[in-house]
Amino acid sequence: MPPCWRRFCHSKSQKNGGELLDVNYENTYSLNKTELLKEAKVFGFAWMGNGATIHKMPLMNILALNGTTAPMTILIHDCTKHMEEGGKKDVRYFAKLFEGKVLEYDPQLLCTDVFYFDGASNVQKAGEILMAKFPCSFCFHGGEHMVSLFFSSIAKIKPVRYTVQVYVHSC
Repeated sequence: MPPCWRRFCHSKSQKNGGELLDVNYENTYSLNKTELLKEAKVFGFAWMGNGATIHKMPLMNILALNGTTAPMTILIHDCTKHMEEGGKKDVRYFAKLFEGKVLEYDPQLLCTDVFYFDGASNVQKAGEILMAKFPCSFCFHGGEHMVSLFFSSIAKIKPVRYTVQVYVHSC
């Protein structure tokens, strides 16, 4: 199980929960990998990723999909140790994390078609590095980030914000 998940299993009474979560994580990861690999030579892989900070925890997430699967979480990486050692969530770090996972699924460099990243310059440049390492691939801006920014901007408009507040309080 990723170390970042272990932070939620603190007490001795949750030890079994932690061990059971480990088994569940390993089984789910294995099943997802099998499903993704099943049609990879026909449909290829699309990879998505984003750096995020959630409750002061710096994370990097990697998702994969192909023509027959929905996006599946491949990695949620806790970047805390790297940053405590003076590292940054920069171009090389993102590219290195992605390269390791992509090579696990596509060691012959034949099935990776596309990378989707948000619009941040550091991850877009990581996409350029990955395109050089995976010659059949291309990197695009991920639309989900832009949609999120769009709705965030709309939510700041006073009449919209007021209408949302009234609706939430009426529920």
